[in-house]
Amino acid sequence: PIVDELGHHVAFGGRAMGDHAPKYLNSGESAVFQKRRTLYGLHVGKQAIRRSGRAIVVEGYLDAIRLALAGIEEVVAPLGTALTDEQAALIVRYASEVFLLYDSDAAGQKATFRSGLELLRHKAAVRVVSLPDGEDPDTFVRAHGRGALETQLSQAIDLFDRQIQILERRGWFANLRHQRRAIDSLLPTIRAARDPLTREMYL
Repeated sequence: PIVDELGHHVAFGGRAMGDHAPKYLNSGESAVFQKRRTLYGLHVGKQAIRRSGRAIVVEGYLDAIRLALAGIEEVVAPLGTALTDEQAALIVRYASEVFLLYDSDAAGQKATFRSGLELLRHKAAVRVVSLPDGEDPDTFVRAHGRGALETQLSQAIDLFDRQIQILERRGWFANLRHQRRAIDSLLPTIRAARDPLTREMYL
């Protein structure tokens, strides 16, 4: 069941068992269900988000369920891979600090940065959690437990720092030609930062 912010059942969602496409399938859009305006788990997680002062965003239902079962209740999932403007606005109503805990694969990394830009536009402080290669929140918590995930959360870094880290590892600051390309790739994040102090620090 997919439940809206107020606790009303508005749709259903499912995940394929195996590698079938689509991986996730939701009810069709309707007068009561627009997935761009809905966050999975918000109706049960919003009080925990307020109490902790943080929101943890994961990719899918199973990730959200696994974290909640482990006692990490301040978790939500968009109904798709990347956050929408409307979903970002929903999150920052409850917490200004947001942790992006997506899969460690290339698709997860891409979704992380797309979601991060939406949150920056709403003046959120955006942190990126990097799981070991091949792990997602569901598998990581099942294998290592809540304590290990809390350690990963404590090591989260700012979205902009994470982008610089990736560029450094690829050698993009080794010479002027690559530095120019690196700076060009960082400009969208600087532009997205609506908080004046955050933008100044990024610059």
